Amino acid sequence: MDSYHIPPPAGTHVSLSDVPLGNLYPFFMQWQVPVATATIYTALAFFFNTKMPRSAASKRPLNPPSRLTAMNCAIFVHNAILAIYSGWAFYTVFPHFARNVAQKGLCDGLCDVDGTMWNSVLFVQNYLFYLSKYYELVDTLVLFLKGRTASLLQIYHHAGIIVVMYYSNYYAPAVTVFMVWENAGVHTVMYTYYALTAIKINVPGKKYLTTLQIVQFLFGQSSVLLYFVLPNCQTADQRKWMWILTAYLLPLIYLFTRFFAKTYKKDQPRIKKD
Repeated sequence: MDSYHIPPPAGTHVSLSDVPLGNLYPFFMQWQVPVATATIYTALAFFFNTKMPRSAASKRPLNPPSRLTAMNCAIFVHNAILAIYSGWAFYTVFPHFARNVAQKGLCDGLCDVDGTMWNSVLFVQNYLFYLSKYYELVDTLVLFLKGRTASLLQIYHHAGIIVVMYYSNYYAPAVTVFMVWENAGVHTVMYTYYALTAIKINVPGKKYLTTLQIVQFLFGQSSVLLYFVLPNCQTADQRKWMWILTAYLLPLIYLFTRFFAKTYKKDQPRIKKD
């Protein structure tokens, strides 16, 4: 594995021995790993989609509404793990980000030219955020266990983010801080919602959860545009990642808005025609 070892980005002063799961860094930072994972995941997702029953019966609950099963408990644990991790990531990154901007000013704080934010918190959290995207593939497995198919939106979202976050770790752009704390904040809410519904606690407002996700991606893309115009903020390589992220986000925003319109348009009041 040493012959394929990719060291941390230039300017990183954090020892991998001090990073949780740092021993896996040489493996996961080979480009073949995210590409192969995304490809295999996509192929399997579409394959199992064809095996799912198309009848309405396949969408019925696997157990009575008031009864908890072992699968319910397993799904609760899965979502609770992601909710706790996301809350911890947000709590860790956002205060450092806010403090960096407050102390250095908007431009220097956002650009992190001296690497203060990268070395204090972002290198570690960006790496763990990347690893978490592999674990989030379990979301699709949960759908199949429920007898449901995976949408194009979900498949694209999960496969694409693995590759995007690999390159985020490879190029180390300062703008990735928005990806980490913003996504972690939204995921804290989202996975808490799914954890509670898994144990039959009815939480209203799923429509607003989808809205929150769309706002997240719009805000993320706006952040990228800001970094494009900030002078002397990102290197040429870091700008490559910004283009990669943009190429990923624009279709994702379209898919999410289409899903929102298709899912919730039935809730809109109908206007009677004379």
